[in-house]
Amino acid sequence: MPRQRPSGGSVRHQVLARRRIALIGLIVAVPLTLAIALFTGSVPMLILNLVIDVILAGYIAMLLQIKQGQGSTPRRPVARRRSVEDDEEISVVPR
Repeated sequence: MPRQRPSGGSVRHQVLARRRIALIGLIVAVPLTLAIALFTGSVPMLILNLVIDVILAGYIAMLLQIKQGQGSTPRRPVARRRSVEDDEEISVVPR
């Protein structure tokens, strides 16, 4: 049975779901590793916590950069509502 290619919308949802899972995983890992480091007094675990902190900060920065980049991409023009002033600018010229 041939595989069907997912539509553009479902691919976008998959990407957003993967990003959300990665972000949640990092957010959970930060306090978890910190708690383990403090409870056990383990210096390597504290170093791991600091590494995860840096990764989380970089991941958030990357997500913000992606979001800002999407804002600069051209989109379909949004139809704006016409006002009375717009009607005054239109003039009819007989042929």
